[in-house]
Amino acid sequence: MEIYSLKWNVKMTIPRVKVLAAAIYAATISPLVHAADSDTMVVTATGFEQKIQNAPASISVISKQQIEDKAYRDVTDALKDVPGVVVTGGGSSSDISIRGMSSQYTLFLVNGKRVSTRSTRPNSDNSGIEQGWLPPLESIERIEVIRGPMSSLYGSDAMGGVINIITKKISNTKAWTGSLHGDGTFQENSDSGDLFQTNVYASGPLIDGVLGAKVTGLLSRRAEDKIENGFNEQRMRNGGVTLNFTPDDKNDFDLDYARELQDRNSTPGMSMAEESCRGDVCKPNSKSESRYEHTTYSLTHSGYYEHFNTTSYAQQEETNNPGRKMKSYNTTLNNQNQVFLGDHTLTLGGQYRYEKLSDKGNQLEAADGLSKLTRWSWALFAEDEWAMTESFTLTGGLRMDKDENYGTNWTPRGYGVWHLAEQWTLKGGVSAGYRAPDLRQSSANWGQVTGGGRLDGIIVGNPDLKPEKSLSEEIALLWDNNNNLNAGLTLFNTDFKNKITEVRRCSSKSDPACTIGNTSYDFVSDRVNVDKANMRGVESTFGWKITRDLNWTANYTYTQSEQKKRPVLR
Repeated sequence: MEIYSLKWNVKMTIPRVKVLAAAIYAATISPLVHAADSDTMVVTATGFEQKIQNAPASISVISKQQIEDKAYRDVTDALKDVPGVVVTGGGSSSDISIRGMSSQYTLFLVNGKRVSTRSTRPNSDNSGIEQGWLPPLESIERIEVIRGPMSSLYGSDAMGGVINIITKKISNTKAWTGSLHGDGTFQENSDSGDLFQTNVYASGPLIDGVLGAKVTGLLSRRAEDKIENGFNEQRMRNGGVTLNFTPDDKNDFDLDYARELQDRNSTPGMSMAEESCRGDVCKPNSKSESRYEHTTYSLTHSGYYEHFNTTSYAQQEETNNPGRKMKSYNTTLNNQNQVFLGDHTLTLGGQYRYEKLSDKGNQLEAADGLSKLTRWSWALFAEDEWAMTESFTLTGGLRMDKDENYGTNWTPRGYGVWHLAEQWTLKGGVSAGYRAPDLRQSSANWGQVTGGGRLDGIIVGNPDLKPEKSLSEEIALLWDNNNNLNAGLTLFNTDFKNKITEVRRCSSKSDPACTIGNTSYDFVSDRVNVDKANMRGVESTFGWKITRDLNWTANYTYTQSEQKKRPVLR
């Protein structure tokens, strides 16, 4: 099947308008991510800016230039060619997996701040919703992707890796600038839905040298397929505004507001089957209409002083799934500081989080109408990057998480970077990962409805669940001729402990175990811990800058997963 695509870009400086690029493509090809230049700067691996070859992690960067040059539609599209990253699922249910880890182990950050929204889509319904909360591509400066655990800095959910979206900075001294991007995809097969998208970005000073602002917006629609289990109809409307206050050259304040809306609709006979059958009994399906709403408020302070830097933020995240009467609220207070002590760079910080979930979907009669769950947690972390010699740097870190339900957890990390020669670098380390069960999983008084509308099922929470833990090792050999060629080979291994999974207690209403209280279910599932699981693999990359305008890059990732022991019910 051929897909025809139209893309256009307009970028401008206001008040003097300059058209920088306008392009129409009759067809698109799958783009490859450029290998990061040796002078590329990153912040996610340590919390402070450093060259990518010195970063104590396996890290890839999608640069501003790549985003502007390629025919990417969104962040998910841009991530497809990053080593170790897999876009899982089909149709409308795409999600992001790193090194074979499920998508819930990938932590999304926007400018270092968490995006935590999975609680309003239980049972993995409508996968990929989280990517819709990310900024439009026109506002993104770069995307940093860390493969492997980063729980020592970022806590729970960062077991598989971290994707940090760095947006463009506001200039309080330059003229207003803006860009407008649009694209459309017209399917040759009339059964596949067409797609249209527009996003806009503008930034500039309000008070010269003191106060600036930026605004972003996105409109997107993907028409529904006439293919069973294909793409449902998707609509997105996103908008955001940031005010930047710079009282002097050492202090910087950002006030952010963002609002995103997503609609996903499925029609029987199109992306949804016309009827659902159990045995010889078939019933017609009804149209499915889902809306997801996401709102974020945050205040950030950054300070740059002689011997230390500091970043603090307060963020309130609100997510709403009105069709299923679910709302979640996540409040985060975070502080991180870098102290520069000669050969040592010390990172110190702390975090407080408060989670609140309101959900009318609790099916347990014994819960007596329970519809709200809450939890608090706080953490302290420290990390030291020690330049032991001019060619070798050792990083050691430790994080302590205190959870209302799960007590204290310690997460260490050790990583070394050795520049063997001018063109050769050897990296490697050991990192622990940690993820606490979510609010529904850990409550004995919570029964989550499931079954996809075809079966009457329930998933029962388990207060005896333990936090998931992992221990990962990796070693990487990197080569860069500092001109136009580079290559890399990475071996990694991850051992899981207490991995949370779902097992069936029973699968028939006639089974007494499927009756809870006065209600019988088609099936009942429990959350349990798996004793052990393992993932191992290899990543290889190659980059060749053939000419100034022509690059060739390739990567290969092999991952093997194994569950070593079966889960055991309580």
